[in-house]
Amino acid sequence: MRSTILGGAKKFAVLTMAVIGLVTAGVTAAPAQAAATVRVNSQITAHNLPYLNSPYIEGSVLTAGRSVSVECYIRGREYVGNSIFWYRISTRYYPAYAFAVATGIPQCGGPTNVPLAANGYSSPSFDAPAASGWFTSNENVQAVCVAAGQTVNGSDLWYFVKGYFLHASRLRTRPDLYTCRGFRKPGAVSGVIAAATAMLGKYPYSWGGGNQNGPTYGICCSPSGRDDSDVYGFDCSGFTQYAFYRGAGINVGGDSRTQYANGYRVALAQRVAGDMIFWSNSSHSPSAIHHVALYVGNGAIIEATAASSGPDIRRRSFSPSESGVMPYVVRPIR
Repeated sequence: MRSTILGGAKKFAVLTMAVIGLVTAGVTAAPAQAAATVRVNSQITAHNLPYLNSPYIEGSVLTAGRSVSVECYIRGREYVGNSIFWYRISTRYYPAYAFAVATGIPQCGGPTNVPLAANGYSSPSFDAPAASGWFTSNENVQAVCVAAGQTVNGSDLWYFVKGYFLHASRLRTRPDLYTCRGFRKPGAVSGVIAAATAMLGKYPYSWGGGNQNGPTYGICCSPSGRDDSDVYGFDCSGFTQYAFYRGAGINVGGDSRTQYANGYRVALAQRVAGDMIFWSNSSHSPSAIHHVALYVGNGAIIEATAASSGPDIRRRSFSPSESGVMPYVVRPIR
């Protein structure tokens, strides 16, 4: 199987990705979809949504020779060459897109139907520029993500479909999808905090334990030689990965250094509920990050830690002057 991607950080360079094996990979939307590992033949930079004017994903340059995971494809806003489809590539915890002609890869998102002909909007508002008659009556479509926007008929949900936003009232069903990058999803932060709170005191700390689906047995061995292969629970990053996936459908990655490196960073002083706080060594080196916790507001965090007393999954007061606290937090939901 071969697939072709068009795109680039500058002009629309043509590149071919050769599939080198099928793999199983977690994705940010439900239900889970199969992924294919592909090799990049020439450099591109991925967009945050599947249309040409969508911003590039910061730090998502895909260099020639690199292997990446392609999860699925989706229809974009406009044709590039002879294709209107884009790949979703899992280089970051948010999906990134590159132009694509796909074979043998599933469609992204959730299926739904547009009962009556409707316009598509460039942002989640009826006041935004529109593509007239973009959707036809009884058209079956795939919605790829959801955002909060203008409230109409009691709902501020807008779905990203075929490269445009469509209000929830224009759809027959409302798929449960992740938040469109750069937009917000109603209740997402509260959902993450609720998912974390529900785990308080329930499981022990387990080095290497936990993932987006919940607690797991840990691994051997930590830098100090800790072997938790028989301990069922969470470590710090497994816990945050679970909270964001369970609460908001976002996969932030499986270890703290990846979570920090791939995240949208904000100064520690500007932290808000839903941010992730990180600890490193005294030089605040990203390569030495060793802990992450969820900031829940009002000066408190929830974390999974090997506590000397009390539960390992706990809520506690946080101080920005704590030793090793990184000067930036990561904000997965904005």
